[in-house]
Amino acid sequence: TLVPTYAFFSEIGWTNTWLPLIVPHFFANAYNVFLLRQFIQTIPRAMDEAAMIDGAGPWRILTRIIVPQAWPALVAAGLFHIVFAWNDYFEPLIYTLGNSEIQPISVGIQQFNFIYNERPEFIQATSLMALILPLVMFMFSQRYFMRGVVITGVDK
Repeated sequence: TLVPTYAFFSEIGWTNTWLPLIVPHFFANAYNVFLLRQFIQTIPRAMDEAAMIDGAGPWRILTRIIVPQAWPALVAAGLFHIVFAWNDYFEPLIYTLGNSEIQPISVGIQQFNFIYNERPEFIQATSLMALILPLVMFMFSQRYFMRGVVITGVDK
């Protein structure tokens, strides 16, 4: 799929820009869809039925009942997706090859490794800098993960 995808992005003029790295990540991947599906199936059907009896329509049930209970899974899926995009190396290398000013940190670390391959302390420092953002995001989303553990641990 790499060659037709590159040909498409090249045809619409998106090479040497951030667009082929950002826009495709707005769509879901199979892992996140399966994760969300499995989590939403754990929500008791009685809550949906009670909302229907109270006169709520499908959109209101989704926004008022399902989404608030699915926040832990939504945060986890979002975090997985962001970390996947953050760690992606090959696609950013291909799409930003002509413009080194817009290359993400994953490509920059590899180029840094080529320059300073005999200085492992420099390579470790750059890897640690690349790790900071995903680590901070995980720390801030930790309470949602714990809430998901508490919700799924309750017997229905």
